[in-house]
Amino acid sequence: MEPTPENMQHLSGFLGQTLSPDPATRKGAEAQLTAAKVQPGYAPLLLKMILQDGFPAEIRLQAAIQFKNLINQHWTASETHDYCMSDGDKASIKSEIVGAMLTAPEKLQPFLSEALGTMSNADFPLDQKWPELMPQLMQHMDSSDPNVVQATLRTTQAITRKYRNASHTDELWNEINMVLTLSHDRLLNTHKNCLSAMAANAANKQVLDTIFSTLELVARVFYDLNYQDIPAAFDDNLDVWMEGFRQLICLPDAVKALFPTSGDDDKLSIMHAMQRSVCEALLLYADKYIVIVDDTDNRSARVDERPVFQKHLGTFVEAVWGLLTHLGVQPQLDKLAVSAIRFLSSVLKGTHYSFFQPAHLESIVANVVVPGLRIRESDEEDFEDNPLEYMQRDLEGGASDTRRGVTCSLVNAMCSHFEEAATQLCNKQMDALMGLYAANGTDWQSKDTALYLFIALATKAETKARGVLSTNPHVNLIDFFQRHVLADLQTVTAANVSKNPILMADLLKFVLTFRNQLPKEAYGVVFPILNILLSSPDCIVHTYAACCVERMLTVKDGTVPRVTKADIQPMLQPLLTNLFGCFEHEASKENPHIMKCVMRLVTAAEGDAAPAAPMLVSKLTSILSDLCKGFQHGIAPKNPAFHHFIFESLAAVIKCVCAGGDQHAVATMEATMIPPFQMVIEQDVTEFQPYFVQIVAQLLERRAQPVPEVYFTILPMLLQQPLWAAKSNQPALTRLVRAYVERGGAQVVANQGLFHQILGLVQTLMMAKMTDHYAFSILSSIICHVPPAKFPEFLPVLTNAALDRFQKLPANSNGKFLRSLLVFFSLHMAKHGPDMLLDQLEAVQPGLMEQFLTHVWAPKLPLVVTDATDKKICQVGMARLLCECSRTFAFQCWPAAMDSVCKLLRDNRVNLSMLPQDDDVDFDFIVSYNNSSFLPLVNAAQDKSSTDPLQDIDASSYVVERLKTVVQSAPHLAQHVQNLAVQYQIV
Repeated sequence: MEPTPENMQHLSGFLGQTLSPDPATRKGAEAQLTAAKVQPGYAPLLLKMILQDGFPAEIRLQAAIQFKNLINQHWTASETHDYCMSDGDKASIKSEIVGAMLTAPEKLQPFLSEALGTMSNADFPLDQKWPELMPQLMQHMDSSDPNVVQATLRTTQAITRKYRNASHTDELWNEINMVLTLSHDRLLNTHKNCLSAMAANAANKQVLDTIFSTLELVARVFYDLNYQDIPAAFDDNLDVWMEGFRQLICLPDAVKALFPTSGDDDKLSIMHAMQRSVCEALLLYADKYIVIVDDTDNRSARVDERPVFQKHLGTFVEAVWGLLTHLGVQPQLDKLAVSAIRFLSSVLKGTHYSFFQPAHLESIVANVVVPGLRIRESDEEDFEDNPLEYMQRDLEGGASDTRRGVTCSLVNAMCSHFEEAATQLCNKQMDALMGLYAANGTDWQSKDTALYLFIALATKAETKARGVLSTNPHVNLIDFFQRHVLADLQTVTAANVSKNPILMADLLKFVLTFRNQLPKEAYGVVFPILNILLSSPDCIVHTYAACCVERMLTVKDGTVPRVTKADIQPMLQPLLTNLFGCFEHEASKENPHIMKCVMRLVTAAEGDAAPAAPMLVSKLTSILSDLCKGFQHGIAPKNPAFHHFIFESLAAVIKCVCAGGDQHAVATMEATMIPPFQMVIEQDVTEFQPYFVQIVAQLLERRAQPVPEVYFTILPMLLQQPLWAAKSNQPALTRLVRAYVERGGAQVVANQGLFHQILGLVQTLMMAKMTDHYAFSILSSIICHVPPAKFPEFLPVLTNAALDRFQKLPANSNGKFLRSLLVFFSLHMAKHGPDMLLDQLEAVQPGLMEQFLTHVWAPKLPLVVTDATDKKICQVGMARLLCECSRTFAFQCWPAAMDSVCKLLRDNRVNLSMLPQDDDVDFDFIVSYNNSSFLPLVNAAQDKSSTDPLQDIDASSYVVERLKTVVQSAPHLAQHVQNLAVQYQIV
């Protein structure tokens, strides 16, 4: 694809169409761009378009996005993307990308930066595929143009940021030192020159803007290059660097006055952004390099400790503390405050906490902790106007990067070494805050602050799933709960449910946080109050109430749920009524927390939920119907997690009402679920297809034979290629096709056309590396449930195709195909004996089975087969091959092959003994809609025993019995059997 004006215009047109409001136009343009990406010259053409001033800004932006995605996905070959960019295109891009980074508009540089990062991860300096990169880049660092210097630093950071996440290896360390050889002196000179220029231009804000922008980039590169360890270049010049950082933290008041924090400006000023990057670098050193342990001298047992950052620590504790003390509480300063507070927390938690004295702690509590926890006007506005964003920060673990969140962590850090003193100081502040609230009932902000302070102080260890696991022994949690939480909750009635919603949310958060510590008696008092609060019109209040119900249902005393089925039964209908009432409020129409609570109630109630099943199914399918109508009108899904929990709830209802194989209940659910399933397939509602397929599979797996005809009317559409093209559908569709074969195998075989379609699907799936394991999964069900008399019609063809595919696998294959092939062969023999498969392989090539056993099967089996059920299948299948088939007794590889079987037995015993005991599923995950994501429905999961095709066989006993027959049938192998018995202790 040459960079001609015509090609540029065509590409511009397609990029513009991707922004069209018409879905059909967008899809058509996206299809054209997908087809174009494999053409030589496409990526360089995109890069040229990014740099062309003649194209509109939105077109150049789309080109930058396409270029970044293309580089990320296709610069190197991978199993997830079949296409890899040509060497010619790579060379063209390498020659232009650095110049592009220096000249592209600043808004487009992040996309080019990410692309360059991907390129450097792959080619620099591995195998020296891009040796000219750093020399070409560093020559621009000496430019007198600050814009060029900044662009060079951004490009450098695109290369160095990978060091933050990379594993430490000798190769990586050599790479870092190579980069430093070319860059350190220039970085340090830039750092010093900027400090000098800052002093000379202390009254010139325009100049200072440029200086601080440069210094911020220098600090970020400093962080990257020091992340793995302190290189000698930085170690030798550490005093210079740290003195510079001190100056940047302790800026003169005249300089700070030039960068006031405006209440109307929500963007961090460049001065504060620079200080944030400096604090991040200081935090890195505080975490890792206060003292370096030098144990490289193996001749001595003594470990040498060399102070590195220790001598600077006191200076920076004072400097950062001073910065925080005078830092405003405006939201735009939060990122700087977060970094600075984390630095203090790191020192407080570490071994050098002695820098802090009681006077310091008192000042920190009064001047940092209490202001950091106090609710602000912006928080109140978010509570009212952006409830979902507020909850994401406060409830869903998003608070770790907020000022409130890190302030709570600071309190925890103070308690690491000063628990009693910190508790006394915090109690003093809490008493004062509660006094203000008691004196003036309208000062709810003081109680809000006190509640957050108590939660931070009392929490010693917690997990998101389990809640607080241990508490501060110096606080009386139950007394605080009764006086300051329960007392207010007990005033709640249906009439005043809307009163002071922020404080009510705080009280609910306390209950949610300390659910494990509250006694069962408190549960009995709290649950009716929670039910009332579910009727609150405030989104956050009824959401927090639902979260309390949902999480409290997971609490156990030992193995016994604290809230039993008997406790739930009288509350179930009122709770469900109020939960579904929450969806009537606009802000909660797609509230995942409410739907998650519905799901949890159904799963906790088990069989007691059956009477509510008709109402549940009606409500849930009505919501789904409305969502589908919205999709058809181009309304994008707002919250994929909400949709996930709808289907989890439906699956839970099916699990509940269809327990024990109640066919009437199954038929009722089929009549409700299959029609909307057909509609979702026919109307191509891709967001719901994987979920509905799992629901239908769940129903079909509970069906008694014969399978109703309605299932076979929808089977042809399930075998269509477009449905299988979506990666998110493939796991669920595979399970459903397996269910057809397992529950209605005779009916499937009787319909010759359908059966051939399934076989054609298997062959298609087997030929692609992303889907071959699905092919073997379906084929395994066919082996188990189709009469062996039908095998000659299709099995030789599929076996030959599998062997042909195996021979063409690249040497660096990850073993997925081989694992599937070995398990399939083993299952074939475990179910039908070894002779049929042995004859098939011998028909392909005489001696093929022995060669395959010798060079592939025996040596690779323990390496590629790791699943317990797969191991069992391989043990039984290979035992039949090696112990029942007399032809294999003459194989030279017999001892090695039998050794691999016994090794699997030993490994399986070890693995089973290490499995965790019955543990609750937490359902905390990220849900997103894209073409490759698949999330299994936990409540629709198959019973583990049903996934074992040999569930009636104990593999260990089976192998032992077969080995005993070998001693009689093949005396020349008796010594080998005896050796195996001794080595693996199996006989």
